Amino acid sequence: MKTLLRVCLVLLGAIALSTGEIDKVALKEQVLEMFMHGYNSYMKYAWPADELMPLSCAGRVRGVTPSRGDVDDSLGNFSLTLIDTLDTLIVVGAYDEFEDAVKKVVENVRFDSDLIVSVFETNIRVLGGLISGHLMAELLRGQQPQRLKWYKDGQLLKMAVDLGDRLLPAFNTSSGLPFSRINLRHGMLDHLKRQKDTCTACGGTMLLEMAALSRLTGNPVYEEKARKAMDFLWSQRHRSSDLMGTVLDVHNGAWVRRDSGIGAGIDSYYEYCLKAYILLGDNAYLERFNRHYDAVMRYVNKGPLFFDVQMHRPTIATRSFMDSLLAFWPGLQVLKGDISEAVQMHEMLFQVVQKHKFLPEAFTHDLQVHWAEHPLRPEFIESTYFLYRATRDPHYLEVAKTVMDSLNEHVRVRCGWAGVKDIRVMSHEDRMDSFVLSETFKYLYMIFAEPDDLVFDPDNFVLTTEAHFLPLHLGDSKENPLPRRLILDPDERLSDAALRTVRPVLPLYGTQKSKERLGEEARAVRERTQNVLEELNALQRNSDSQRSAQQVCAQNAERLRAIDFNPSNAAQLRQLEEMGITLSYGEDSRLLLTHQGTAAKTPEHAQWGIVFMTEIAELARAGGGHAESAASPPAEPIYVQLLSAPHLGLPILTGSLALYGSKLRTQVRGRLTLAEPLRACEKLTNPDEVRDSIAIVERSDCMFIEKTRAIQAAGGIGVIVIDHKKDTSWSTSQSFSMSGDAKSDEDIPIPTMFLFRKEGEYLLKEVASRVLKKLDTRVSIGKQTIDADHWFASWLQHLRLRRTMEMKEFPMCAHSEGLVTRVVKAEGDPLYVEFAFRFGPVTMESEPIEHQGIVERHINHMGSISEFESNEERHAFMNLVRAAGYHSLGLSVKDEELTPKLANALRTMKLEETMPDWISGLTGSLTRVRCFVTKGTIPCEIVPGG
Repeated sequence: MKTLLRVCLVLLGAIALSTGEIDKVALKEQVLEMFMHGYNSYMKYAWPADELMPLSCAGRVRGVTPSRGDVDDSLGNFSLTLIDTLDTLIVVGAYDEFEDAVKKVVENVRFDSDLIVSVFETNIRVLGGLISGHLMAELLRGQQPQRLKWYKDGQLLKMAVDLGDRLLPAFNTSSGLPFSRINLRHGMLDHLKRQKDTCTACGGTMLLEMAALSRLTGNPVYEEKARKAMDFLWSQRHRSSDLMGTVLDVHNGAWVRRDSGIGAGIDSYYEYCLKAYILLGDNAYLERFNRHYDAVMRYVNKGPLFFDVQMHRPTIATRSFMDSLLAFWPGLQVLKGDISEAVQMHEMLFQVVQKHKFLPEAFTHDLQVHWAEHPLRPEFIESTYFLYRATRDPHYLEVAKTVMDSLNEHVRVRCGWAGVKDIRVMSHEDRMDSFVLSETFKYLYMIFAEPDDLVFDPDNFVLTTEAHFLPLHLGDSKENPLPRRLILDPDERLSDAALRTVRPVLPLYGTQKSKERLGEEARAVRERTQNVLEELNALQRNSDSQRSAQQVCAQNAERLRAIDFNPSNAAQLRQLEEMGITLSYGEDSRLLLTHQGTAAKTPEHAQWGIVFMTEIAELARAGGGHAESAASPPAEPIYVQLLSAPHLGLPILTGSLALYGSKLRTQVRGRLTLAEPLRACEKLTNPDEVRDSIAIVERSDCMFIEKTRAIQAAGGIGVIVIDHKKDTSWSTSQSFSMSGDAKSDEDIPIPTMFLFRKEGEYLLKEVASRVLKKLDTRVSIGKQTIDADHWFASWLQHLRLRRTMEMKEFPMCAHSEGLVTRVVKAEGDPLYVEFAFRFGPVTMESEPIEHQGIVERHINHMGSISEFESNEERHAFMNLVRAAGYHSLGLSVKDEELTPKLANALRTMKLEETMPDWISGLTGSLTRVRCFVTKGTIPCEIVPGG
């Protein structure tokens, strides 16, 4: 009843809103207050940090606050939010704050930091922010000479040149596409040069900023590099469909993911095709955009909905949801001149907003939540701004007010604006991305502002994908001296006088239509769209009528599919955790996924986990759609895993399967034996040892198939061929599949796989060490990796033998092989807590996502064997484990606060007595970290010799 009452009140509010007039002045002032609340909070609690953490009332500092993996590649300890927000201060008329902000940036921000950053994000947020900030500073100085008298040397532009020069080495690829990441101080380090994949948007969203930098400085190199990248992307489109894929190889352009849509991974490439034409006046980009646009509207657009398809088979849909980034598309359609289509898609998005208060990160085609996050993204309000600007339809003022009301009601906190972790329950995340101030509030303010409210005419500028202003005169030609204008008001379009004073950049859509006529047509489109969506919902309700409420809820929270998985997506990682799936990295630096059904959130989530792992295996068998145009595609990977303790499945060694023999549709497991002689080109001297085992042989001296026949004749069940050349490895060498001979190979039923030398030596050393101890080495070979259920089952067996299944009070017993954790107490209160970590190949120099993956694996293991009095206490303790883990990796992290919840967790938590920590599948030497309990914090230090 309470929910129904709330819905009724919301509907009544909407009715009242639609029947009254919008007070633009009052709403503009309200947006100004909202922006200043966020900006002042950032300056008070976070600056000079990159971002504000609004729940913590503190700054997010790279290398200090806990890493979020690839999400933090936007951060460079260069006051990101302040740079990104400079031109918004001009838009809202905060000139004093702007002058102070420019001075702070010039005096304090430097780019010579030893940090790896995203080339794409640094370009659109920082480089674009500096260029637009410089242009705004010059504009303000020209109009108000008493301001910025000290700004005479274009300091922000000089900083943009410094940053642009630091990004240029990323373009040194054979294709011209930039690498996805670069070190600001050292450029393209060797391990960064091994990057292969980049997204289409990442390579195709550089031209506006780079061209502006070239034209403002007279140095053409920036524009030349960005144009080459755009030209290469255009050459890689599918020639039949004119669609683009999502991810491709920066070296040869081979498509890695061929999903085609208008959302994440592609979005801003299409945007920059059109806006490059708008800014630079180059008709080639307009032609490219029109070709892409026609393809999208033919294959991807289905009425008000959009379906991702395969670029080479556009009749086949690839996923069952839309992501929030596609909300920019109606704004782009306005710039294209396709107003009717823009109105239709925007209305579909508005229905989602009305249904859920915000646009979720992803939503299904029946408008249900798929990913429940909402980091206060600007794309929907951006499209709302462009539709209002082109039509002056007051409906879009109402839409903007709806968004404002949701922001104030659900995400306003004491220290700013907090992203939404789950819009279904409106839980918060401790994040306020720079685009909240740079874009979301900028577009909101410009919707309600009159031309006289702004110190400049926004129609003389093109807005970048990060909403930074670049003047249209950068692309003016000498042939036509008339100034260019982005958008003409509907009434202006009816006036010949306007066309004698300006050149409209965009098509004169609806030349003979007044704003009243445009408004009537837009209302008709919105009504048709609502009817279509209602019919779709009715069909969905009918199909769901036989399902229970539990089943319907499960459908609304649709499971993650393997084809949509992105290891840098924080929301997807949480979904994997709910399904009992753990992400980590093997010694060959390849991503590993393990599934532990007992760690899943519910039995249904556990089943989803099984399905997901099966899909991952199927993608691997299919090659993941890789290397469409590669002349010699790599061999399909096959895996060797050590099953004997202490490995129990880890590490996972990657090789390739022979073209002859068993195709390994299932795994083969057995004892590992060295063939004698090792190259197996003559009769074996140890056939009894080879019988019923998987035999290791060395490459060279005879054909692969001859080695396999020798092992098979001795009764072996599988063969692992190790390369004889030194220093080869799967990660650095061109993989291949071993061929047979001219004879028929139908006589070979056993599998044969090839390992490069680095991976093979790991096996050789393991066998040698266990032979000395008279122990067998058991392995598996196959296409699908052993998941955590293997070691978990071994763990349970160990517990049964020791009869220790019941929960034990602290202090935790110590094992001879090392402990998991221990709390040392005196008179009931803990003095310190000690943890043990094994990080295997992960070190301080490893990538942030590897740091995160290995630490979270320890936390997942701890969570599976611990018990707390409340979820809040569990959360507090796991944060301490996380801080200790990052500390032991040598990363700088803040000491954890000793909150009442954490103090009580240390006093009352229970822990199952478990096997030594190596049984969890963690490898590497043991690192002990001791965290001392003080009055306010718990500082941690590495135990010497631990």
